[in-house]
Amino acid sequence: MRVLSMMSGTSTDGISWVIADLEENERGINFHIIESGVHEFMPHVRDELLMLTNSGRGSLESVNSAHWNLGQELIRAADKMKNRPEVAVFSGHTLYHAEQSGGVHGGTFQIGAVEPLSVHLNIPVISDFRSGDVAAGGMGAPLVPLADSILFGPGLLVLNIGGISNVSFTGEHITGFDLGPGNMLLDGAMRILFKREYDQDGTIALSGKVIRGLLDVLMKDEFVNADPPKSCGRERFGSQFLEEILENPSFSKYPPEDIITTLAEFTVRSIEHNVRKHFPAGLRLVCAGGGVKNGYFTKRLSELFPGKFQVSDSMGVPHEFREALAFAVIGYLSSRLKTSNSGASGAKKLIPLGKITFNGLKDLQF
Repeated sequence: MRVLSMMSGTSTDGISWVIADLEENERGINFHIIESGVHEFMPHVRDELLMLTNSGRGSLESVNSAHWNLGQELIRAADKMKNRPEVAVFSGHTLYHAEQSGGVHGGTFQIGAVEPLSVHLNIPVISDFRSGDVAAGGMGAPLVPLADSILFGPGLLVLNIGGISNVSFTGEHITGFDLGPGNMLLDGAMRILFKREYDQDGTIALSGKVIRGLLDVLMKDEFVNADPPKSCGRERFGSQFLEEILENPSFSKYPPEDIITTLAEFTVRSIEHNVRKHFPAGLRLVCAGGGVKNGYFTKRLSELFPGKFQVSDSMGVPHEFREALAFAVIGYLSSRLKTSNSGASGAKKLIPLGKITFNGLKDLQF
């Protein structure tokens, strides 16, 4: 089956997409990436989404506008593709995800109109995966550990550094959870302190020094130290979290590059803390996500996990498109009415996830 998978993550910079051929046989699911790319959001759409997620509030009109505008972004992304898929998958853009740990489930809410895409391409679109997992007793995240076990094989830790950082363990008992911040604290601080959208290649973080007092405070964070299952959204490490740091007179006196370095170190140490606390020593750590481009992250993780750290590209999965490819696998399993979630989310039932939109179709075939 030729599957188009589209991702809009917590970094809120655009849509990453892959078209992949997926085929199941007696040894599992084989995949081959045919085409991939990134579509940057139009500025007004990105601003609209960031306003809603950073503020945690919005009118019905603003939510409705973001929902349909994001649907048009899906079409713009699809129009850049050279190959025609048989089915499309959209994970949804998380507008709100209640912080969840210790077995307390608070719900999740995604937007992004997929009906226009289904009509435009005249193919089914599978979407809204997280709601089904919540209904099955899960947190709606993480959803990719089962797919990671298919993509990467057994016995690995698969680390994703997006807006939030999370990990999958592809062991005998598949698991995974959110660890703490990924790129989002750095991106927010770069916009405020340097008037840039992000720290390209981690150059600023590599130039500064860690503020030990600030790092000690950050490492006491309740979510970072909570036991799994746990998941969070942009609101956990969003604008309010960052403002409390930047407005604290004890830390605002330091050079801005030192603030950036310390936030980068917080991300790395949050990852290290959770990996060492919750998993056996000596596992290989395979890293994917936009954070791979940050030289500070990769340098420090290589130092903290000597000889065990590698980028997912070395295993045939491009780091930019690992999550999109994982949702392609989830969509493929769901289209076959097979289990596509795992116990990693805390789900009590294992079910096929997602809803299928058939708009504009004459013949419905999978």
